[in-house]
Amino acid sequence: MDDAVVELRGAGRFGVAQDSRVVAIRWDVLPWGLVLDLDSPLSEAPGTELRRVWLCFHGLGAVTWPFQEARVPTGCWIVAEFPLGTTSAGLLSYSFSTVLPVGATGELVLRTTAEDVVEIQAQGFTVLASRASAPPDELGHLDWETRTRLASEASFVDALRRRAR
Repeated sequence: MDDAVVELRGAGRFGVAQDSRVVAIRWDVLPWGLVLDLDSPLSEAPGTELRRVWLCFHGLGAVTWPFQEARVPTGCWIVAEFPLGTTSAGLLSYSFSTVLPVGATGELVLRTTAEDVVEIQAQGFTVLASRASAPPDELGHLDWETRTRLASEASFVDALRRRAR
C-alpha cells in the first residue's frame, strides 16, 4: 500500500491552501469533479518547506474563476480561504481570494475583492496531502521532479480510491 499521501480531515483540511500556489487544475481525475493541485507551505514562515496538496471537488456544480486579463504561466496563488458554505441547492461552496499575474508584464496584482474571488460549488470536498515536504527553489516553487518525488499522481489517485471504499 502506498502511504505517500494522507487524507486531511476535520479542522486539519481548512487553511491548508493558505498561501499555496495552484500548479494545475485537473479535470481528468474525478468523474464530474475538479482537482486543484497545489504547492502548499507547511507554515507562514519565510522559506518554509512545501508539500503537495490536492483539493478534490466531487460532483462539481459550478466554478467561477476570474481569469480576465490574467497571465497564468506559473500558476496563481491562494491568498486567503473563506469558510466552507452551503448553497441554496445544497452544494458545498468553497471560495478563496487569489493573486494572478495581470497584463503584458505578468506583474502580480491584487485586484478588487469582486475580481479576485474564486468559488467552486460541489457535492463533496476532500483534501489530500503528501506526507513528505521539500524546500522551495529560489522562486519559491517546487519543480516537477521534486513534486512527483513527494507524491506521484498515482499515489494521490490511490488515496482517492481508498477513500471511496
